[in-house]
Amino acid sequence: MMPDAMPMTMPDPEHAHARRVWLEREHEHLVQANQLLADWKRRVLDQMIIVEDLRAKGYDTALAEALLETMQRTLEEGRRHQQLILEALTLSR
Repeated sequence: MMPDAMPMTMPDPEHAHARRVWLEREHEHLVQANQLLADWKRRVLDQMIIVEDLRAKGYDTALAEALLETMQRTLEEGRRHQQLILEALTLSR
């Protein structure tokens, strides 16, 4: 007598579709995050130049430096967000 075979289960097409939609959305978020990070890097560098220019001309740089620090924190938060997206995509494989 042959042992009873385990019934084969068919993949749930709705689940597969939802997974594809989620992956596509996360990839779009990653592209957007990469673009925003590139923009913020440029802005931070521009602000660094402004601070140095103000300093070289003898102006008070306190506000410009405070803005630079805020911009750098924003950039770092963007990098963390990018990393979360990458981790989610890696775990979904």
